[in-house]
Amino acid sequence: MATFYKGAGIGTHWHIRDSRREGFTARAPGTAPTTEALVSHIVTGTIGSPYISLTRSYAVAWDYAMSGGTSIPTLDNPSYLYEIEIDIPLPPGLKLLDPIKEVALNLPTPIDADFEGKYPFYQHNGLPNFLLGIVSPGDMSHFRIGRQPQPPGPGLPCPPNLTPQLEALVNALRDAEILFHGAIPSYCVKERFEVVFS
Repeated sequence: MATFYKGAGIGTHWHIRDSRREGFTARAPGTAPTTEALVSHIVTGTIGSPYISLTRSYAVAWDYAMSGGTSIPTLDNPSYLYEIEIDIPLPPGLKLLDPIKEVALNLPTPIDADFEGKYPFYQHNGLPNFLLGIVSPGDMSHFRIGRQPQPPGPGLPCPPNLTPQLEALVNALRDAEILFHGAIPSYCVKERFEVVFS
C-alpha cells in the first residue's frame, strides 16, 4: 500500500470540498488524457485537466497547504492536508501515471530535436543554475548577473531554452508528483489534517 498526500490551501478546490466524503476527481474529467494535457497540468494548472495530482512528500503537500490558498491559515480557518492510501489492484477505472516516465516516453531524440525548430529538445542551454530558476521562479537571486555565455560567431543571443517538457520534468521531481486518471474513491482518503502557521 502506498501513501500519498495532497495539500489544500484556503479557498482552493479541495479546501472547499471534503474528499473524505466525495473522494478526488479531476477538474475536467472529460478532457482527453494525453501527454500534452499531462504537461499542461503540471506547468500551467489543473483547471482544464483530466488528472489528479498527489505527492509522495508530506512536506510538499504541507507547503501547498500553507502557501497555495487565498489567505494565511489560522486556527479559525486552517488549510488541509489529505493523506491518501492506494493499494494494488487500483480501484476500478483509476490509472496511476508517473509524469517523469510519461513525458520521457514522448521526447524526441537529441538528433531529431533542436532549440528553435519544430521539435524542441527538452535540455536547456543556460548555466547550471538555470534549473534553480525553474524550481523556484520567484527567487531569481541565484542567477549570475551579467551576460549569459553564448556560442562564438554571428547571430542573435540565444536565451536559455525552457520548454514545457523541461518545466514539467523539473516540477514533477520538485513536487514528488504522481498523477491519477479516473476517480480516487473516498475510502482511500484516510485523514484530513488541519495545518496552520504556528
